[in-house]
Amino acid sequence: MVFLIIIAVIEFLLILAGIISYLISRKKQENMVYNAQQLVKGKLNIDDIPVEGTRSNSDIVASGLNLIKSNLLTFMEATKQNTVVLSDAVEKLTGSMESNRKDNEKIAENTVNVEERTAMQLNIVQDNMDLVESNSKQLAEIANSMNDIVSMLEETGTISDRGIADLEKYSGDMDEVSEDLQAINETITQFNSLLQKVYEVGDFIVGISNQLKLLSFNASIEAARAGETGKGFAVVASEMTSMSEQTREGMDRINTILSEVMQSSSGVADSIGKCTDTYNESKASFGQVNSSFRSINTNAAQIQTRITDINKLFRVMEGNYEHSKDIAGRLCDTARDINEMAGEIAGISRDVTEEAAQIGENTAALDGMLSGIRRLLGRFDTGISPTKTRAGREIKIALLSMNDNEFWYGVERGANYAIKELERLKAVARFVPIVFGDGDNDEMVRSIIRGLVAEKFDAIIYPGFLGGIESALKEALAKGVKLMTYNCDCSDPKFRLTCLKPDSVAQGALGAKAAYELAGKSGNVGILMGNDAIIGNVERRKGFVEAIGKYKSIKLAEEVKVTDDGKDVYKKTLELLKRNKDIKVLFLTNGFPGEAARAVMDAGCLGRTCIVGFDLTPALFEYIRNGSIGTILSQDSFGQGHDPIIWMYNHIVDKTPFPGETISCRASVADKTNIEELI
Repeated sequence: MVFLIIIAVIEFLLILAGIISYLISRKKQENMVYNAQQLVKGKLNIDDIPVEGTRSNSDIVASGLNLIKSNLLTFMEATKQNTVVLSDAVEKLTGSMESNRKDNEKIAENTVNVEERTAMQLNIVQDNMDLVESNSKQLAEIANSMNDIVSMLEETGTISDRGIADLEKYSGDMDEVSEDLQAINETITQFNSLLQKVYEVGDFIVGISNQLKLLSFNASIEAARAGETGKGFAVVASEMTSMSEQTREGMDRINTILSEVMQSSSGVADSIGKCTDTYNESKASFGQVNSSFRSINTNAAQIQTRITDINKLFRVMEGNYEHSKDIAGRLCDTARDINEMAGEIAGISRDVTEEAAQIGENTAALDGMLSGIRRLLGRFDTGISPTKTRAGREIKIALLSMNDNEFWYGVERGANYAIKELERLKAVARFVPIVFGDGDNDEMVRSIIRGLVAEKFDAIIYPGFLGGIESALKEALAKGVKLMTYNCDCSDPKFRLTCLKPDSVAQGALGAKAAYELAGKSGNVGILMGNDAIIGNVERRKGFVEAIGKYKSIKLAEEVKVTDDGKDVYKKTLELLKRNKDIKVLFLTNGFPGEAARAVMDAGCLGRTCIVGFDLTPALFEYIRNGSIGTILSQDSFGQGHDPIIWMYNHIVDKTPFPGETISCRASVADKTNIEELI
């Protein structure tokens, strides 16, 4: 009985397993049919079909559909990006061609003017050569005149030297005359002194004569008294009186003569004094004349030096003239050549204008081809498309984005395509890169938001993980600016209308499933946890931890925090692997799987440990091939840059409602099973 019950239970379990297998298989088949129908309709905005990792027919078909969808998306996104690049190139080329056409017309006009001006220049050059020749003759005449002046100055210098020598000799002679006059003057002075002494002697003699006369008179009186006896004394007295009279008369004549001599001597002395004064005055004048002669001689020497320098300059000018004449000749030849080339340029300009017109036609054809490509792209639904409703005014939308790794570069490419789409609708979309530095990054982002508000932007879309910007967001809301987040949600829903983001918890669970398979369904795994201030990292970790906990044969050995910096991810991965060599899989929540894979190889763990990370880029293909990366989960970076802008535009223009509090991004998986088929 027990045996029958056991058999019945086993049969029931087998039937139940069959039913479950059938239901799972049917669910997968329904997913495959649904995805195939969507692909046929051109709707590519769908998630991958889950694959169990077996080589069953359903897994092969599911993998094939996933590959077709993934490659089509990659091709569409690349084509969209290329249309943006080509469209910009066509616009620039069109503008350039129009500018070139106008420039060629101006060149043609200017070439004619150049031809005319060149002919005029040729005439001017010829006239200039004639003037140069005339100047040469005048320079020769000036040079001859300067030589004559030099000769005359040399002669003047010689004469001045002789005059100075004569003046110096005459001055010496006059000095001797002055000395002779001085000696004569001194002699006359001595002579006058002697005459004065003669006067004194004369006075003395006159005095004696007067005394003799008085004595004679007394003797006469005494003789008269003596009578006869005194007659002899009377005679003597009479003679003495006579001698006294004669002596007085003689002395009077002598005094008269002396007076006349002294008068003449005084006149001679006065004349000599005047001669001396006149000589002294003449000597001063001769000194001035001598000085003037010397100044003339000095100036003549300086003039001669200057003229010599001028002669040197004339020789230089003469050499320059020859050089100028040569240049003028070459300029004349060049002007003739330019005149000939101007005609050729005019012809070339006409040819270029015709070619520019042909290029313009080709550019128009290329623009038409781009329009056709855009219409073809429009047949595929890779995301949301702009509404056909036209706004009555210019709509301005800004998308803020990081710009430091391949994921964010994909966001930029998606935003650029949205910018081009809205450009045709006369709306403005702007991609605003955020580059963190060493300063206050929160203040930097707040400043960006305030600047956009000041520019009267209608909407601002920002990554939800940006923190510390609430004050700027409140100011934006107060001004009526619409806010939206993407990539991950913000902490307070009042700061956004909706959030376009991947289901990070589901992505974490998908990463846990991939880790389970890569670890061989048993062993140790680890987590490289990114910045926990970013909600996306927290949600991915949550999904991974919850899902990995269901696999009893898998153990979470270690968790390490890493920053959003490739160097730090590499360093922390290397250190973790040195501590735990038995870890088989590392789940990385942030965007640097390439750096983590490189650390796996450098730690010597290739073939033993692999990375499960996010954001597929061409640079990661080789890491997936060599096994350092086991699985990459993609979260549609192009769509995260493109779709929020278009959703917001449609919402503003025709009040299109958002699907809900959040809008999900599609997800895809890349690993060894499909990497070779992925574009």
